Amino acid sequence: MKCLMFEELGKLRATETTDPTYPVWIRVEATGICGTDLKSVYVGHKYFKPPTVLGHEFYGQICKAPENFPLKKGTWVVAAPYYECGECPTCKAGKGDLCQNKNYVEAGSFAEYVGVPENYMDGLFVLPEKKDTADYDVYALTEPLACVINGTSRLETIPGYSKVLIVGGGPMGALFALYYASKGIDAAIVEPNDQRAAKLRSWGISTVKQDQVQKGEYDNIVIAVNIASLVEAYLPLVRQGGTLLVFSGLPKGEMLSVDAGAIHYSEVSVKGCSGFALSHFKEAFETISGNEKRFRQMITHRFDFEHGQEAFDMLKAGKAFKILIGADIGRKEA
Repeated sequence: MKCLMFEELGKLRATETTDPTYPVWIRVEATGICGTDLKSVYVGHKYFKPPTVLGHEFYGQICKAPENFPLKKGTWVVAAPYYECGECPTCKAGKGDLCQNKNYVEAGSFAEYVGVPENYMDGLFVLPEKKDTADYDVYALTEPLACVINGTSRLETIPGYSKVLIVGGGPMGALFALYYASKGIDAAIVEPNDQRAAKLRSWGISTVKQDQVQKGEYDNIVIAVNIASLVEAYLPLVRQGGTLLVFSGLPKGEMLSVDAGAIHYSEVSVKGCSGFALSHFKEAFETISGNEKRFRQMITHRFDFEHGQEAFDMLKAGKAFKILIGADIGRKEA
C-alpha cells in the first residue's frame, strides 16, 4: 500500500509499505500533521525512529472486516489512536490518560490503510451521515481536540467570572480558543506573529500582545508553546486562586523557575497534562459534531503523499495551521 515514509531526520518520501495485519482495515481518507510528527521528523523522538510511518489524527472508512464485526464496510469512522485499558489502578482512579496498558492502533496513518483488532470498537466513532464526504475532514481534529479537552479539565472556568489566556497561537492554542468559544467562555491568545494573529481574529478569536496582559486579568493561563521561560513570565500574572497550565511538552529534565509567592500567597496552581482519555476523545467528537463549521476553519491546507515533504516544511515554517495528508487528496489550500 502507498504511504508517506519518515526515512531519516528531516526527510520524508512517498513510497510503499506492508499491508495491515489486523482483521479490520480502515481506508484512511486523511490524517492531520501534529506537533509530535514535526518533532519526530526534524528533531527526533525516542518512540518514532526512522524508517517508519507516522500519523495518528485520522478518519476514514471501514473497508475490510470479519462478518460478525459490528460496523459494516463503508462506514465512516474517526479512530482514537489509543485508549486506556479501564482495569488498572490508574484507570480505576479516573486517570485513564496516564494508563500504562493502553490499546493502540497498529501503525501510523500516513498510509492508505490502518489495521485495528476486532475488539477495538471502543476506539471507533461513527461519523454522522453526509452527502459530501469531503465534509468529514473536520473530524481529523478529534484527537488534538481531545488533548485540549484533557487540558481544560485541569482548569476551573466560572461563567461570568473566568477569562482564559492562551500563550501561543499555533494549532493547539487555536483549538483551545475555539473550544472555549463553543462553550461561551471568554478566551484570548497571545500571538506575536502578526499574520497568524490576523488569521485567528478572522475566526473570531481575540488576540493580545504579551505586554498588554495585566496582572490578575486572567484566572486561567495556558502555556501552549514549548518554551520553559514562559512559565516564569506568566505565573505572576495569574489572578489569585487561578491556574497556570503547562500544556506544551518540555524536554525531560527541563527545570522551571516559579514565583513561590504566587503559589503560596495568591494560591495559584501550576498543572500539566499529556495526551487524553477516552472520555476526552468522546467529548471532542461530540463538540466537533455540534460545531463543524467553527472548527473546520483551522484546516488550511491538504496534501497528498507526493507533496508530504512540502507539507511538513510548510508547517515547520509556521505558514499553516492544520494540514491534512492523504493518499489521493492532491494539493489544496483553503
